[in-house]
This record gives sequence, structure tokens and C-alpha cells, in this order.
Amino acid sequence: MEVSDDDYNLEFRSVKDDAWYTCAVVLDHGNHRLRVKLEGYSQSYFDEVFSIADFTTHREIEQFVQRFRPFSNPVQDYECSRIVQGVIVCAAYRRHEEVRYFDAIVDAVRYKEHTAEECLCSYLLCWQHGPSEGNVTKATIEDVCLLSHGDINPKIIEFTNLMKQQLKGSSIRPQVFGSAGRSSHAGSPELSDHDIDMGGAKTTDRHHYIVLENLEKDLCPLLMMDFIQEHTSITAQTYVFPSLLLETNARGAIMVDSFTKLKRIYDFINNPNHLITSFSGRPWVMAENILRSGTFNTNLLSLQPNYENWNTENVLKVVRVGTEESKKSKQLKDLYLTFRNHLNVLVQRLDTEEKKEPGAFSFCKL
Repeated sequence: MEVSDDDYNLEFRSVKDDAWYTCAVVLDHGNHRLRVKLEGYSQSYFDEVFSIADFTTHREIEQFVQRFRPFSNPVQDYECSRIVQGVIVCAAYRRHEEVRYFDAIVDAVRYKEHTAEECLCSYLLCWQHGPSEGNVTKATIEDVCLLSHGDINPKIIEFTNLMKQQLKGSSIRPQVFGSAGRSSHAGSPELSDHDIDMGGAKTTDRHHYIVLENLEKDLCPLLMMDFIQEHTSITAQTYVFPSLLLETNARGAIMVDSFTKLKRIYDFINNPNHLITSFSGRPWVMAENILRSGTFNTNLLSLQPNYENWNTENVLKVVRVGTEESKKSKQLKDLYLTFRNHLNVLVQRLDTEEKKEPGAFSFCKL
């Protein structure tokens, strides 16, 4: 099946080796099959082919869509200032004269004075997937591409729409997704290591999650999901829990399907070189230094506020340590931690008093 050079305008994360490839997509068999053609591999043997029958859930469809993204842009020597600490890049992984591309986070930048024609800087990359996942290696500007953003390819939209129509109950209330398997829900903060029945079908999958505090009350979970995806290349479900009227902040949670992914997200949030804050400067705070795991129902739509009430302009940002902005955010974080520690002392004191006089806190029997 012939495609032109202009058709190779996407990147695809291969199912076979998890690497990113420049690709073109072709619909055939009455649009019931999508063929992914990898640039540089002209023989159809190397094509990755997907049929509508391969997908049985909406989650699988959304995960499939997230295997595609716009073509990443190589960085010119005079553009090296765009590569900063904390940004996620698509980088070349070289081994045995073979070059493949995987996502990595820029862990550190070693700037060196140079001309516009030749960049002499070097970068430490923390690989997010692939053979060196979790390792940090050195790279140069020739190895790095910056991610770009854009609309989903129309052929992929057409293919996924046909898949959704094939699914039983495709007319159910639509969910909001930021990326693969990441549905935006608000829910109960009572997360534990046991199943929680929130109504609807109960899942038996094991989940891994962390709890956050000091979030903006009107923070949109969809923005949280996109933020985590942008900086860690991990798809996650995110939640912002309802709060009381007198409370000035909210709690939330980030949940993924593996411990390795959660550890990566935890390391990103807990990185001593930066703080994560809202647009107003409110810093994220870990509720506890525990990576939790368990199973609980994620069908929380019945508790989800209308998305029209969320603030979709409350942008999240990474604030580098050493800046004036980081000093203010650090002060706010320390102030919150002081308040939380004081509250914890009061809770422990109350618990002690209750154990001393258990009858004093019991309800009167009628």
C-alpha cells in the first residue's frame, strides 16, 4: 500500500519494542483495520496492524490513541536554551550501531559557551521507558528532540470511533480523558488497601496510588493528568476530592497500574530541585511518604461535579529551586506542613483522651 513522504507526520510508540517511530497510518478493510507503516521499513512485514476486533474496552481504545503523537522536532544548535531541566524529550538510544527513540526527562543541563553554529552543551537524561528505564545517561543536542502538540490524526479518530460503536454500551455517558486510560473523576478521599464499593461494577485490578494535599479546590483533574503526562510520559488517573466550604484547599490522588510508574511519578513530585505549584503559587504537598497499593472501584462518576465548575485555567507549573518564586513557594509549603503537623498532634491527643475515657465520647442510648 503506497504512502507518500508527506504521510509520515506522526510518531508511534511500537507495541513490539516500546520505542517511538516516525510513521504513517492507513485505513483498509472498510476502515475496520488500521495499518501503521514505520518510516525506513518499507516492507509490509514491519507494519503494525490493528483491527477493530482487537479492542474490547474504552480503556484499551484510549491507551491505543496515546501511542500516537505529532512528530517530535530536532533541536538546532542555536536552540539549545530550550532544553531545560525537568522537560521531557524524545531522545536517541544508541546500542550496537542501532538507534531507537525513547522518552526521557532532562535531569541536568551542563551549559558550555559556544557559537550558534555548534552546541557544546551536554545533558543528563533519565530514561522513562525502554532498555535503560530509570537510568541516567549523558547526551548531546544531536540526541534530543522536543515534543510537539497537535490534533489527533483524522484517520485515527475515524478508526477509534468505529471501535467505540462496536463496543457494547457505546452510547453510555461520555467520560473525559486526557490520555490513555486516564479518566477525570472527583471522588472519596477514603482510599485504603481494601476494596471500596462506590457503586457500579467493581474492578479487581490492583492499583498503585499516592495522596496529595494543598491542591486548589477548583483544580481540574484533567489538567493534573495532562501535567503528569507531559513531565513523566506516564498515563495516570487523577482525582480531586470534594472539600468543605471552610477549607481553603483540597486533597487528591494519582493512580497508575504499576509500582514502577508510581515510583517515577513520586520521584518527579518529590524532586528536591523543584516544586510543583498552581498558577497562584500554591505548592503540592505529599500527604505521606508512602506508595500505596490496593484495589478499589474507580467508577466515581456519581460523585463527580459538573466539569463546567472546574477551573481549566488553573495552570500547574514546575518551579525551579533557587528562583524568587521558589522561595515564596517553599515558605508556603513549610507553613502548610507546620499547620498539618499541629493538626496531627491534636488528633493524636484526642485519640489518647478517647482511650482514657471511652464512655465520655459515646452516644447516649435512647
